[in-house]
Amino acid sequence: MKKDNLVAVLKYTKGFRLPMVLSFALLAVELVFAFISPLIMSVTIDSVLGGKPLNTPWYFSWFVHSVGGIDTIKANLWIMAAAMVGLQIIMGIVRFIRARSNNLAGEGAVKTLRDRLYAHIQRLPFSFHANAQTGDIIQRATNDVDTVRRFITNMMLEFIRTILLLIVGLFVMLTLNIPLALITFFMVFPVAITSVWFFNRISRYNNEQEIVEGKLFTVIQENLTGTRVVRAFGRQAHELSKFDEQNEENRKRLLKVNYTFANLWATLDLMCGLEIALIMIVGIILTVDGKLTVGQYTAFSSYVFLFFWPIRGFGRVLNQFSRTMVAVGRIEEIFHEKEEEDLDSGLTPDMSGDICFTDVDFAYDTVPVIKKMNMTIKGGSTVAFLGGTGSGKSSLSLLLQRLYEPQAGTISIGGTDIRDIKKTYLRNRISIVLQEPFLYSKTLLDNIGIKQKSPSLSDVQEAARSASIDEDILSFEDGYDTVVGERGVTLSGGQKQRVAIARALMGESDVLIFDDSLSAVDTKTDAAIRDALTSRRKNVTTIIISHRITTLMEADKIFVIQDGHVVEEGSHNELMEIGGIYKRTYDIQNAVVEEGSEVL
Repeated sequence: MKKDNLVAVLKYTKGFRLPMVLSFALLAVELVFAFISPLIMSVTIDSVLGGKPLNTPWYFSWFVHSVGGIDTIKANLWIMAAAMVGLQIIMGIVRFIRARSNNLAGEGAVKTLRDRLYAHIQRLPFSFHANAQTGDIIQRATNDVDTVRRFITNMMLEFIRTILLLIVGLFVMLTLNIPLALITFFMVFPVAITSVWFFNRISRYNNEQEIVEGKLFTVIQENLTGTRVVRAFGRQAHELSKFDEQNEENRKRLLKVNYTFANLWATLDLMCGLEIALIMIVGIILTVDGKLTVGQYTAFSSYVFLFFWPIRGFGRVLNQFSRTMVAVGRIEEIFHEKEEEDLDSGLTPDMSGDICFTDVDFAYDTVPVIKKMNMTIKGGSTVAFLGGTGSGKSSLSLLLQRLYEPQAGTISIGGTDIRDIKKTYLRNRISIVLQEPFLYSKTLLDNIGIKQKSPSLSDVQEAARSASIDEDILSFEDGYDTVVGERGVTLSGGQKQRVAIARALMGESDVLIFDDSLSAVDTKTDAAIRDALTSRRKNVTTIIISHRITTLMEADKIFVIQDGHVVEEGSHNELMEIGGIYKRTYDIQNAVVEEGSEVL
């Protein structure tokens, strides 16, 4: 699994590998220069100040000869100082270009990843979003992607730095003193083994913590989006308790990770300290015995610190690597979700014809909702669905838009099976208003005209008048430029529903579905909206789902649905004559209205 996730990380860098490779190459150059600096000090101490014969590796002695040899350097001590300054300037330039290249590669790769992930989420089927936790998806698209960003921009470079240190460092130290270099090299293995052992534990703890943190995000998201319900029912104390419980669990998981890291750092510090001390003692003994010069010892000491502390920091690389593998695994879980098919391929037929449900079966998982449904809705007519909760009314609208697919049977519009119709075209031609409409934190003009790129004020006003919301909007200080709160929280329930109805009336639609979307408006406004819809309808097929008989009774045909079947169908008068479920519902609602009138 980790191997697959590592391959995925490399896949994310596609298109930005050239600047990334350049940054790695410049890092190698930087390390070479870093190892040259101690050699300058070694020559200065031994040959310039100490008068000993030049005894430097071949790859550095050329510099001494190129400036005229030791005698010239002794007469011009500024040469070594200038060499050190020049070396630092070159290293600074190299670091600058390397950082620019690395950031260009890292940030570009992560932006591409974010774009891909967001586009993929947009193309996932409705069933995925219906079952997924929003907070968890947000965490994967933000925190997990940011973890990948840190790894690509920082930790990959640190990993390459460690590998290059092993290669370049061992080569340079072998040219100074082979026994001491071998001791230094073999001392690396205990540090590496310890880091790997801790890495396996940290990986498991990180994965557990990420899952808990995802649940914490979900708690926050649910509380903020349901803030009106929380306050209406006085649930603040309960929500605080729920958040505190999840936050405490997250704290425990984080502490478990941090304690493990504390043990790792303490262990590595002790090991590195002891190993450096051992190497220094051996170096002193070799120097006293004349097998190592003072300058070489000084250079070797610099190399040991240059060598060991980045190796010690390899534990931090493993930490980030562990977190990244967990984050990539969670991101890849989304990428592995199959995208919705036929979004942009299929037929684009005339959709003003009859809508036919033929032997349609549908179930959510294993729970049957629609059973052998047979129903014909005449094109251009107004029909209504009446039925109890769970009878399958709303599921019919979901099936019609292909947000779900039936397990059996066919649904056709104008004789064309909707499975052969391009989904984006199908959904664009079908406008739906839900019982709980969603409004964006934009102006009312933008919310109503969201189906068009540049909606005209006159078209928006016409739709608003049909939805009986125009007067309300004009009463606001900024009119159609009024910005509604998040999810339309600054509007009343009836106002939100009427804004959503106006939005559905914008543009050209062949089918209009009102899924219990008139429940929050009074009967007078309900009647006004239905009258406006009748005058605008033309060839548009209108489907009204409601529990309110007065909303349904003027429809051309009413379908009474019970337990996934059509048990009654006909006009209001025809259903009243049948004397079945529809008439009983009418009598009950009429009696309640009359009783309420008497009380008033």
